[in-house]
Amino acid sequence: MLLVHFDLLAYPLREFPKASVLNITFKVVWTPVASGLYYIYRPRANKLTKCFYFAAWISLLTLIEGLLAANTDLVEYVHFHWSFMAIVLSIILLSVHGLASWFFRDRKVFRKEASERLVYNCSIGSSF
Repeated sequence: MLLVHFDLLAYPLREFPKASVLNITFKVVWTPVASGLYYIYRPRANKLTKCFYFAAWISLLTLIEGLLAANTDLVEYVHFHWSFMAIVLSIILLSVHGLASWFFRDRKVFRKEASERLVYNCSIGSSF
């Protein structure tokens, strides 16, 4: 939103032009899905593997956005460069990783809750 507000990016083709200056598909669907996939499939190996994984995701997402900007009317770089998009995507992926890691920091709580739900569902099913 800030990038559009400061005239760095433009989205000429928008689903709801009167409601938002953003492309909904791009910023509400594509970015969260890509961030979720990044977090789900992140390696749990050494730091070098994690760095290569991160660099590969940033490169792939930047390449996709750059190709979309060059070949379609979905994104227009007004006063922006693709290298800045790599920085923005890095901030997004690192934020998602940090927030999700913080949220799921205590795995025992989620395992306990899941097992309680299983016991509850089994007891309901057996009473019918």
